[in-house]
Amino acid sequence: MSIYQHIPARLLGFSLALLTALSMSAAFAGPGHDHGDEAAPTSTASASPRISSHSDLFELVGIAEKGQLVVYLDRYDSNEPVRKATIDLEIGSEKLKATEQADGTYLVLSEQLSKPGILAMSFTITDGKDVDLLAGDLVIPDPHAGHDHAAHAVPWLKWLGWAAAGLIGLLALALVARSAMRFRAKRAHAITSILIAFSAGIISAASTFDAQAGPGHDHGDEAPAAGNSNAPKRQADGSVFLPKPSQRILDVRTLAIQEESLPKSVELAARVVADPNAGGKVQPAQAGRIEAGPRGLPALGQAVRKGEVLAVIRSSVSAIERANQTAAGFEAQTQLELARKRLARLEQLEGSVPAKEIEAARAELQTFTQRSKAIGGSAVAVESLVAPVSGVIAAAHVVAGQVVDAREVLFEIVDPARLMIEASAFDAALINNIASASSAVGADTIKFRFVGAARSLREGAIPLMFATDGKTTLPLAVGQSLRLLVQTREQVKGFALPTGAMVKSTSNQDMVWVHTGAEKFEPRAIRFAALDGSRISIISGLKAGDRVVTQGAALVNQVR
Repeated sequence: MSIYQHIPARLLGFSLALLTALSMSAAFAGPGHDHGDEAAPTSTASASPRISSHSDLFELVGIAEKGQLVVYLDRYDSNEPVRKATIDLEIGSEKLKATEQADGTYLVLSEQLSKPGILAMSFTITDGKDVDLLAGDLVIPDPHAGHDHAAHAVPWLKWLGWAAAGLIGLLALALVARSAMRFRAKRAHAITSILIAFSAGIISAASTFDAQAGPGHDHGDEAPAAGNSNAPKRQADGSVFLPKPSQRILDVRTLAIQEESLPKSVELAARVVADPNAGGKVQPAQAGRIEAGPRGLPALGQAVRKGEVLAVIRSSVSAIERANQTAAGFEAQTQLELARKRLARLEQLEGSVPAKEIEAARAELQTFTQRSKAIGGSAVAVESLVAPVSGVIAAAHVVAGQVVDAREVLFEIVDPARLMIEASAFDAALINNIASASSAVGADTIKFRFVGAARSLREGAIPLMFATDGKTTLPLAVGQSLRLLVQTREQVKGFALPTGAMVKSTSNQDMVWVHTGAEKFEPRAIRFAALDGSRISIISGLKAGDRVVTQGAALVNQVR
């Protein structure tokens, strides 16, 4: 066999090796695109250039965009925006003054802010009597850095790949023709099928190479996977990146906590009851039909005065009772008439009859007169229902014309400023260890004064009575259930926080958010105890000086 017979096979092997090398270079995409050891970009990798600095008084964040610097100035402890402050800025030798905007930010314009590089900045802040100096570096990156070589290094590789694919196709056709002349038709047909399939695979690989190794790794209009890195985002470690503009929108506020001695609290189930000296019930002494009083029937919530007529009860009886009353009335009238005639006869015989008989007749006449009036009035008896105390109508169970029974409760009157709380305690030692008590009602915290405790059990618990100051109308109703927090005289070490600072994690664990950076918030798992109606005592999970989110914590917790 001649050496020339091996040339097509050797050229085919060389071309395959060349194409393999080109495919490897396509995977690496040329110099400057080695992704092997490159760290994954963070969510803020493409965020706008920022500068941040803080002191014990202020926290400053500057965001550079389009040749201008937007400055956010807040109080360091509370995260409250600082308005009407004076900010003097030095960028190298250039001195500038920030202009306050309507939204509470400060704006700085400079040509240096549109040029890539590292800018050393110094801020002099004056807010009333508070003067502070903050400094930092603003890094403005070059958007074209590290990508110029790609546009020149990759195109020749693409054309070389296509050339190698074409060369392999020509060599495959030559081999097919040679095999057809030297071997049987059946074997040539098999070789032809294999080489055609192999050539198609090579061309497909070259096409893939072209798609992956374009100039500058450019993917057209494909959106970046990280999204808008200036938006709030939950980080991989569980912390939250919350830009200053979002903090202003969510109205986030913080508190720098300090450890202190706090009273140990006990939570008790309680309900609202009326003060027995400032409340009462209205009940009729007889059955009858309801009629309106001078001011009409009182409505719920209407203020009434002690002694005021609330309603009238007109007695109502059955037919038999009415017949008996009528018969008794006729009998009384007859007896009255006979007594009157007897007295008249005796008065005519005055002087001839003893005076005592005349006086007895007069007394008898007076008795029958009163009896007749009483029997006649019993058929149409009217009872006035009056208010036993001053207050407001807490309950009304009547309408005009209603027939009611004796001793039925028709009205309940309470004084809203003199309500009491009845709590149930299962520890008798608590009676002598109560310092104060309070309860949260909506957004308000109501404080109560301990009055006393019963010395007998009721359903296995000791009733405790608490009263208010008696000066303020409370948003409470008789019978309402409450969660009463009783502060004892025992003291514990902890951090006092508003109840709104505590939220639940995804695993239903109690936690708070700590402001660890200008735009970073970290979750902290905690153990707590109730302090009063509006505060909790953090027992563990925090340290002195932590800036805990006290307002907007629930909104920070929703960032994903």
